[in-house]
Amino acid sequence: MNVFKKLPLYSLVRRPARSGAMLAISVIVAFAVFSALLMSAALGRGMTSLQQRLGADIMVVPAEAEKKAAVESIVLQGNPTYFYMDEAKLGEVNAVEGVGETTVQLYLASLAASCCSAKVQLMGFDPATDFVIKPWVSSSYGKELGEMEVVAGSGITASAGDRLIFYDTPCTVVAKLSETGTNYDRCVFAGEDTVRVLTQSAIGKNLNQFRDTDPDHVISCILLNVEEGADIDQVASKINESVDGVAAIRTRSLLSGTARSLEGVLGMIRAAAVVVLVLGAVILAIAYAMQIQERKREFATLRILGVSRKQLSAGILKEIAVVCLVGGAAGALLGMLVMIPFSGALQGWLNMPMLMPGIVHCFLYLAGAVFLCLAGAMPACLWSVWKVSRAEISDSLREEK
Repeated sequence: MNVFKKLPLYSLVRRPARSGAMLAISVIVAFAVFSALLMSAALGRGMTSLQQRLGADIMVVPAEAEKKAAVESIVLQGNPTYFYMDEAKLGEVNAVEGVGETTVQLYLASLAASCCSAKVQLMGFDPATDFVIKPWVSSSYGKELGEMEVVAGSGITASAGDRLIFYDTPCTVVAKLSETGTNYDRCVFAGEDTVRVLTQSAIGKNLNQFRDTDPDHVISCILLNVEEGADIDQVASKINESVDGVAAIRTRSLLSGTARSLEGVLGMIRAAAVVVLVLGAVILAIAYAMQIQERKREFATLRILGVSRKQLSAGILKEIAVVCLVGGAAGALLGMLVMIPFSGALQGWLNMPMLMPGIVHCFLYLAGAVFLCLAGAMPACLWSVWKVSRAEISDSLREEK
Protein backbone atom coordinates (compact mmCIF):
# COMPACT_ATOMS: atom_id res chain seq x y z
CA MET A 1 0.00 0.00 0.00
CA ASN A 2 2.99 2.37 0.37
CA VAL A 3 3.33 2.23 -3.40
CA PHE A 4 -0.32 3.15 -3.81
CA LYS A 5 0.18 6.27 -1.70
CA LYS A 6 2.64 7.51 -4.29
CA LEU A 7 0.56 6.31 -7.25
CA PRO A 8 -1.14 9.71 -7.88
CA LEU A 9 2.27 11.35 -8.28
CA TYR A 10 3.49 8.54 -10.53
CA SER A 11 0.35 8.91 -12.62
CA LEU A 12 0.95 12.62 -13.12
CA VAL A 13 4.61 12.12 -14.06
CA ARG A 14 3.87 9.25 -16.47
CA ARG A 15 1.36 11.34 -18.43
CA PRO A 16 3.12 14.73 -18.87
CA ALA A 17 0.89 15.98 -21.69
CA ARG A 18 -2.32 15.34 -19.76
CA SER A 19 -0.84 16.69 -16.52
CA GLY A 20 0.51 19.76 -18.31
CA ALA A 21 -2.89 20.58 -19.74
CA MET A 22 -4.52 20.32 -16.31
CA LEU A 23 -1.76 22.42 -14.77
CA ALA A 24 -2.22 25.09 -17.45
CA ILE A 25 -5.91 25.41 -16.63
CA SER A 26 -5.12 25.72 -12.91
CA VAL A 27 -2.46 28.36 -13.65
CA ILE A 28 -4.93 30.46 -15.66
CA VAL A 29 -7.63 30.21 -13.00
CA ALA A 30 -5.26 31.08 -10.14
CA PHE A 31 -3.70 33.94 -12.12
CA ALA A 32 -7.13 35.49 -12.74
CA VAL A 33 -8.32 35.02 -9.15
CA PHE A 34 -5.09 36.33 -7.60
CA SER A 35 -5.03 39.34 -9.95
CA ALA A 36 -8.63 40.15 -9.06
CA LEU A 37 -7.92 39.91 -5.32
CA LEU A 38 -4.79 42.06 -5.60
CA MET A 39 -6.40 44.66 -7.86
CA SER A 40 -9.42 44.95 -5.59
CA ALA A 41 -7.19 45.49 -2.57
CA ALA A 42 -4.91 47.95 -4.39
CA LEU A 43 -7.76 50.08 -5.74
CA GLY A 44 -9.50 50.12 -2.37
CA ARG A 45 -6.29 51.16 -0.60
CA GLY A 46 -5.65 53.80 -3.24
CA MET A 47 -9.08 55.34 -2.76
CA THR A 48 -8.63 55.39 1.02
CA SER A 49 -5.21 56.99 0.58
CA LEU A 50 -6.65 59.69 -1.70
CA GLN A 51 -9.35 60.51 0.86
CA GLN A 52 -6.67 60.84 3.54
CA ARG A 53 -4.51 63.06 1.33
CA LEU A 54 -7.39 65.45 0.66
CA GLY A 55 -7.83 65.57 4.42
CA ALA A 56 -10.40 68.40 4.60
CA ASP A 57 -14.16 68.77 4.54
CA ILE A 58 -14.25 71.54 1.93
CA MET A 59 -11.99 72.95 -0.79
CA VAL A 60 -12.49 76.61 -1.72
CA VAL A 61 -11.13 77.40 -5.18
CA PRO A 62 -11.47 80.30 -7.63
CA ALA A 63 -14.74 80.52 -9.52
CA GLU A 64 -12.87 79.65 -12.75
CA ALA A 65 -12.48 76.11 -11.33
CA GLU A 66 -16.19 75.91 -10.42
CA LYS A 67 -16.80 73.03 -12.79
CA LYS A 68 -14.06 71.15 -10.91
CA ALA A 69 -12.20 70.33 -14.13
CA ALA A 70 -9.08 72.18 -12.97
CA VAL A 71 -9.31 70.76 -9.45
CA GLU A 72 -9.77 67.21 -10.71
CA SER A 73 -6.89 67.76 -13.13
CA ILE A 74 -4.57 68.16 -10.13
CA VAL A 75 -6.14 65.95 -7.50
CA LEU A 76 -7.39 63.03 -9.57
CA GLN A 77 -5.38 63.10 -12.81
CA GLY A 78 -2.07 64.53 -11.62
CA ASN A 79 -1.79 66.99 -14.52
CA PRO A 80 0.34 70.06 -13.69
CA THR A 81 -1.94 73.10 -13.74
CA TYR A 82 -2.71 76.20 -11.70
CA PHE A 83 -5.43 78.68 -10.72
CA TYR A 84 -5.28 81.66 -8.39
CA MET A 85 -7.27 84.02 -6.20
CA ASP A 86 -6.38 86.83 -3.82
CA GLU A 87 -5.29 85.71 -0.36
CA ALA A 88 -7.82 88.17 1.10
CA LYS A 89 -10.43 85.51 0.34
CA LEU A 90 -9.06 83.55 3.31
CA GLY A 91 -10.32 86.21 5.73
CA GLU A 92 -13.73 86.25 4.08
CA VAL A 93 -14.00 82.46 4.31
CA ASN A 94 -12.93 82.46 7.97
CA ALA A 95 -15.74 84.91 8.72
CA VAL A 96 -18.40 82.45 7.52
CA GLU A 97 -20.34 80.79 10.31
CA GLY A 98 -19.39 77.14 10.85
CA VAL A 99 -15.88 77.36 9.39
CA GLY A 100 -13.27 75.74 11.65
CA GLU A 101 -9.56 75.32 10.95
CA THR A 102 -8.30 76.56 7.59
CA THR A 103 -5.09 76.43 5.59
CA VAL A 104 -4.03 77.49 2.10
CA GLN A 105 -2.17 75.93 -0.79
CA LEU A 106 -0.44 77.46 -3.79
CA TYR A 107 0.03 75.56 -7.05
CA LEU A 108 2.73 76.03 -9.65
CA ALA A 109 3.09 74.03 -12.85
CA SER A 110 6.64 73.35 -14.01
CA LEU A 111 7.70 72.38 -17.52
CA ALA A 112 9.69 69.58 -19.09
CA ALA A 113 12.05 72.19 -20.52
CA SER A 114 15.56 73.56 -19.98
CA CYS A 115 14.33 75.76 -17.12
CA CYS A 116 12.98 72.82 -15.11
CA SER A 117 14.14 69.36 -14.12
CA ALA A 118 10.77 67.80 -14.95
CA LYS A 119 7.15 68.56 -15.70
CA VAL A 120 5.55 68.18 -12.26
CA GLN A 121 2.98 69.79 -10.03
CA LEU A 122 4.50 72.03 -7.36
CA MET A 123 2.33 72.36 -4.27
CA GLY A 124 3.10 74.97 -1.65
CA PHE A 125 1.64 74.86 1.84
CA ASP A 126 1.77 76.98 4.98
CA PRO A 127 3.62 74.98 7.69
CA ALA A 128 2.11 77.16 10.42
CA THR A 129 -1.51 76.25 9.64
CA ASP A 130 -1.38 73.14 7.45
CA PHE A 131 -3.22 70.04 8.67
CA VAL A 132 -3.24 68.11 5.38
CA ILE A 133 0.27 67.89 3.90
CA LYS A 134 2.46 68.59 6.95
CA PRO A 135 1.51 65.39 8.87
CA TRP A 136 2.33 63.36 5.77
CA VAL A 137 5.64 65.19 5.25
CA SER A 138 6.53 64.80 8.94
CA SER A 139 6.36 61.01 8.62
CA SER A 140 9.30 61.17 6.18
CA TYR A 141 11.06 64.34 7.33
CA GLY A 142 10.88 65.34 10.98
CA LYS A 143 12.36 68.83 10.59
CA GLU A 144 10.86 72.08 9.37
CA LEU A 145 11.38 72.73 5.67
CA GLY A 146 13.90 75.50 5.04
CA GLU A 147 13.92 77.97 2.17
CA MET A 148 14.49 76.28 -1.20
CA GLU A 149 14.01 72.85 0.37
CA VAL A 150 11.39 70.50 -1.06
CA VAL A 151 10.10 66.99 -0.50
CA ALA A 152 9.38 64.79 -3.49
CA GLY A 153 6.58 62.32 -4.03
CA SER A 154 7.52 58.67 -4.42
CA GLY A 155 7.03 58.85 -8.18
CA ILE A 156 9.62 61.61 -8.66
CA THR A 157 13.01 60.38 -9.85
CA ALA A 158 15.02 62.16 -7.16
CA SER A 159 16.44 61.19 -3.79
CA ALA A 160 17.29 63.10 -0.63
CA GLY A 161 20.24 65.37 -1.33
CA ASP A 162 19.50 65.77 -5.04
CA ARG A 163 18.84 69.15 -6.62
CA LEU A 164 15.83 69.92 -8.76
CA ILE A 165 15.67 72.98 -10.98
CA PHE A 166 12.40 74.90 -11.37
CA TYR A 167 12.33 78.03 -13.55
CA ASP A 168 16.18 78.06 -13.42
CA THR A 169 16.01 78.13 -9.61
CA PRO A 170 17.67 75.23 -7.74
CA CYS A 171 15.85 73.44 -4.92
CA THR A 172 17.24 70.77 -2.62
CA VAL A 173 15.30 67.55 -2.07
CA VAL A 174 15.46 66.80 1.66
CA ALA A 175 13.17 63.76 1.72
CA LYS A 176 11.05 61.46 -0.37
CA LEU A 177 7.48 60.75 0.69
CA SER A 178 5.97 57.33 1.19
CA GLU A 179 3.91 55.93 -1.65
CA THR A 180 0.21 56.76 -1.63
CA GLY A 181 -0.92 55.17 -4.89
CA THR A 182 -2.41 58.54 -5.91
CA ASN A 183 -1.28 61.29 -8.26
CA TYR A 184 0.24 63.08 -5.28
CA ASP A 185 3.15 60.66 -5.76
CA ARG A 186 4.14 62.73 -8.79
CA CYS A 187 4.07 66.09 -7.00
CA VAL A 188 6.75 68.16 -5.29
CA PHE A 189 5.88 69.89 -2.00
CA ALA A 190 7.45 73.01 -0.55
CA GLY A 191 6.88 75.55 2.20
CA GLU A 192 5.29 78.91 1.53
CA ASP A 193 8.61 80.85 1.44
CA THR A 194 10.06 78.55 -1.21
CA VAL A 195 6.96 78.72 -3.37
CA ARG A 196 6.94 82.52 -3.24
CA VAL A 197 10.52 82.54 -4.57
CA LEU A 198 9.57 80.10 -7.32
CA THR A 199 6.55 82.26 -8.11
CA GLN A 200 8.80 85.21 -8.91
CA SER A 201 10.98 82.94 -11.05
CA ALA A 202 7.91 81.72 -12.94
CA ILE A 203 6.86 85.33 -13.61
CA GLY A 204 10.27 85.95 -15.16
CA LYS A 205 9.64 83.04 -17.53
CA ASN A 206 6.10 84.25 -18.37
CA LEU A 207 4.70 81.06 -16.85
CA ASN A 208 1.82 80.45 -14.43
CA GLN A 209 -0.07 83.56 -15.52
CA PHE A 210 -1.52 85.49 -12.57
CA ARG A 211 -3.72 87.83 -14.64
CA ASP A 212 -4.95 90.74 -12.49
CA THR A 213 -3.95 89.14 -9.18
CA ASP A 214 -0.88 90.35 -7.29
CA PRO A 215 1.51 87.34 -7.45
CA ASP A 216 2.89 88.23 -4.01
CA HIS A 217 -0.57 87.80 -2.49
CA VAL A 218 -2.13 84.85 -4.29
CA ILE A 219 -3.31 81.47 -3.16
CA SER A 220 -4.72 78.57 -5.16
CA CYS A 221 -7.14 77.00 -2.72
CA ILE A 222 -8.35 77.07 0.85
CA LEU A 223 -8.78 73.80 2.68
CA LEU A 224 -11.04 73.82 5.71
CA ASN A 225 -12.75 71.64 8.26
CA VAL A 226 -16.09 72.72 9.62
CA GLU A 227 -16.70 73.29 13.32
CA GLU A 228 -17.94 70.37 15.37
CA GLY A 229 -21.66 69.90 14.85
CA ALA A 230 -21.80 72.06 11.72
CA ASP A 231 -23.31 70.68 8.52
CA ILE A 232 -20.69 70.51 5.74
CA ASP A 233 -23.16 71.14 2.91
CA GLN A 234 -24.66 74.15 4.68
CA VAL A 235 -21.24 75.68 5.35
CA ALA A 236 -20.28 75.18 1.69
CA SER A 237 -23.51 76.88 0.59
CA LYS A 238 -22.87 79.85 2.93
CA ILE A 239 -19.37 80.29 1.50
CA ASN A 240 -20.71 80.26 -2.07
CA GLU A 241 -23.37 82.82 -1.12
CA SER A 242 -21.24 85.22 0.91
CA VAL A 243 -17.81 85.13 -0.76
CA ASP A 244 -17.62 86.42 -4.34
CA GLY A 245 -15.48 84.80 -6.99
CA VAL A 246 -14.99 81.43 -5.29
CA ALA A 247 -16.52 77.97 -5.37
CA ALA A 248 -16.72 75.82 -2.24
CA ILE A 249 -16.53 72.13 -3.13
CA ARG A 250 -17.15 69.34 -0.69
CA THR A 251 -14.22 66.93 -1.05
CA ARG A 252 -16.53 63.94 -0.89
CA SER A 253 -18.40 65.18 -3.98
CA LEU A 254 -15.06 65.69 -5.71
CA LEU A 255 -14.39 61.98 -5.25
CA SER A 256 -17.90 60.78 -6.07
CA GLY A 257 -17.18 60.32 -9.78
CA THR A 258 -13.98 58.43 -9.04
CA ALA A 259 -15.79 56.28 -6.48
CA ARG A 260 -18.46 55.36 -9.03
CA SER A 261 -15.83 54.52 -11.63
CA LEU A 262 -13.95 52.50 -9.04
CA GLU A 263 -17.04 50.46 -8.21
CA GLY A 264 -17.60 49.80 -11.90
CA VAL A 265 -14.01 48.67 -12.46
CA LEU A 266 -14.04 46.49 -9.35
CA GLY A 267 -17.32 44.93 -10.45
CA MET A 268 -15.88 44.01 -13.86
CA ILE A 269 -12.67 42.64 -12.34
CA ARG A 270 -14.54 40.48 -9.84
CA ALA A 271 -17.06 39.30 -12.43
CA ALA A 272 -14.25 38.30 -14.79
CA ALA A 273 -12.52 36.39 -11.98
CA VAL A 274 -15.73 34.54 -11.10
CA VAL A 275 -16.34 33.63 -14.75
CA VAL A 276 -12.78 32.31 -15.13
CA LEU A 277 -13.08 30.38 -11.85
CA VAL A 278 -16.38 28.78 -12.86
CA LEU A 279 -15.19 27.99 -16.39
CA GLY A 280 -11.95 26.55 -15.03
CA ALA A 281 -13.84 24.34 -12.58
CA VAL A 282 -16.18 23.15 -15.35
CA ILE A 283 -13.31 22.42 -17.74
CA LEU A 284 -11.39 20.54 -15.04
CA ALA A 285 -14.52 18.56 -14.12
CA ILE A 286 -15.13 17.57 -17.76
CA ALA A 287 -11.47 16.75 -18.34
CA TYR A 288 -11.24 14.56 -15.25
CA ALA A 289 -14.56 12.88 -16.05
CA MET A 290 -13.15 11.92 -19.46
CA GLN A 291 -9.89 10.76 -17.92
CA ILE A 292 -11.65 8.70 -15.26
CA GLN A 293 -13.80 7.10 -17.96
CA GLU A 294 -10.66 6.17 -19.91
CA ARG A 295 -8.93 4.77 -16.81
CA LYS A 296 -11.76 2.52 -15.60
CA ARG A 297 -9.77 -0.63 -16.30
CA GLU A 298 -6.80 0.83 -14.40
CA PHE A 299 -8.98 1.56 -11.39
CA ALA A 300 -10.65 -1.87 -11.61
CA THR A 301 -7.21 -3.51 -11.56
CA LEU A 302 -6.32 -1.55 -8.42
CA ARG A 303 -9.54 -2.78 -6.81
CA ILE A 304 -8.57 -6.39 -7.63
CA LEU A 305 -5.17 -5.77 -5.99
CA GLY A 306 -6.96 -4.92 -2.74
CA VAL A 307 -7.49 -1.18 -2.93
CA SER A 308 -10.73 -0.20 -1.21
CA ARG A 309 -13.30 2.21 -2.66
CA LYS A 310 -12.31 4.81 -0.08
CA GLN A 311 -8.61 4.51 -0.93
CA LEU A 312 -9.36 4.71 -4.65
CA SER A 313 -11.41 7.89 -4.20
CA ALA A 314 -8.73 9.41 -1.97
CA GLY A 315 -6.05 8.62 -4.55
CA ILE A 316 -7.93 10.25 -7.41
CA LEU A 317 -8.74 13.33 -5.30
CA LYS A 318 -5.09 13.56 -4.26
CA GLU A 319 -4.09 13.63 -7.90
CA ILE A 320 -6.55 16.44 -8.58
CA ALA A 321 -5.42 18.32 -5.47
CA VAL A 322 -1.75 18.14 -6.50
CA VAL A 323 -2.60 19.61 -9.89
CA CYS A 324 -4.66 22.42 -8.32
CA LEU A 325 -2.05 23.21 -5.66
CA VAL A 326 0.94 23.27 -7.99
CA GLY A 327 -0.90 25.02 -10.81
CA GLY A 328 -2.62 27.40 -8.40
CA ALA A 329 0.63 28.40 -6.68
CA ALA A 330 2.36 28.87 -10.04
CA GLY A 331 -0.49 30.99 -11.38
CA ALA A 332 -0.66 33.16 -8.28
CA LEU A 333 3.12 33.68 -8.28
CA LEU A 334 2.94 34.62 -11.95
CA GLY A 335 0.23 37.12 -11.07
CA MET A 336 2.44 38.60 -8.36
CA LEU A 337 5.38 38.90 -10.76
CA VAL A 338 3.21 40.65 -13.34
CA MET A 339 1.02 42.86 -11.16
CA ILE A 340 3.51 44.33 -8.69
CA PRO A 341 6.25 45.53 -11.11
CA PHE A 342 3.69 46.98 -13.51
CA SER A 343 1.38 48.53 -10.91
CA GLY A 344 2.40 52.04 -12.00
CA ALA A 345 1.47 51.33 -15.60
CA LEU A 346 -1.84 49.83 -14.48
CA GLN A 347 -2.58 52.91 -12.39
CA GLY A 348 -1.89 55.16 -15.37
CA TRP A 349 -4.02 53.01 -17.67
CA LEU A 350 -6.97 52.94 -15.27
CA ASN A 351 -6.38 56.58 -14.23
CA MET A 352 -7.38 55.70 -10.67
CA PRO A 353 -5.61 55.75 -7.30
CA MET A 354 -3.99 52.39 -6.68
CA LEU A 355 -1.76 51.39 -3.76
CA MET A 356 -0.35 47.87 -3.75
CA PRO A 357 -0.51 46.02 -0.42
CA GLY A 358 2.62 44.80 1.35
CA ILE A 359 4.35 41.52 0.60
CA VAL A 360 2.71 39.75 3.57
CA HIS A 361 -0.75 40.59 2.28
CA CYS A 362 0.28 39.57 -1.23
CA PHE A 363 1.15 36.09 0.02
CA LEU A 364 -2.17 35.94 1.86
CA TYR A 365 -3.93 36.70 -1.42
CA LEU A 366 -1.77 34.03 -3.04
CA ALA A 367 -2.98 31.50 -0.47
CA GLY A 368 -6.54 32.69 -1.05
CA ALA A 369 -6.22 32.21 -4.81
CA VAL A 370 -4.88 28.67 -4.36
CA PHE A 371 -7.68 27.85 -1.93
CA LEU A 372 -10.32 29.15 -4.34
CA CYS A 373 -8.76 27.15 -7.14
CA LEU A 374 -9.02 24.02 -4.98
CA ALA A 375 -12.51 24.90 -3.77
CA GLY A 376 -13.69 25.36 -7.34
CA ALA A 377 -12.15 22.23 -8.87
CA MET A 378 -12.51 19.57 -6.16
CA PRO A 379 -16.31 19.69 -5.70
CA ALA A 380 -16.78 19.73 -9.48
CA CYS A 381 -14.88 16.44 -9.78
CA LEU A 382 -16.52 14.66 -6.83
CA TRP A 383 -19.34 13.12 -8.88
CA SER A 384 -16.96 11.44 -11.32
CA VAL A 385 -14.76 10.19 -8.47
CA TRP A 386 -17.73 8.81 -6.55
CA LYS A 387 -19.13 7.15 -9.67
CA VAL A 388 -15.91 5.31 -10.56
CA SER A 389 -15.33 4.22 -6.98
CA ARG A 390 -18.82 2.66 -6.88
CA ALA A 391 -18.55 0.92 -10.24
CA GLU A 392 -18.53 -2.88 -10.25
CA ILE A 393 -15.11 -4.35 -11.02
CA SER A 394 -16.46 -6.80 -13.59
CA ASP A 395 -18.32 -4.07 -15.48
CA SER A 396 -15.22 -1.87 -15.62
CA LEU A 397 -13.01 -4.72 -16.90
CA ARG A 398 -15.46 -5.58 -19.65
CA GLU A 399 -15.52 -2.03 -21.00
CA GLU A 400 -13.18 -1.19 -23.82
CA LYS A 401 -10.38 1.22 -23.31
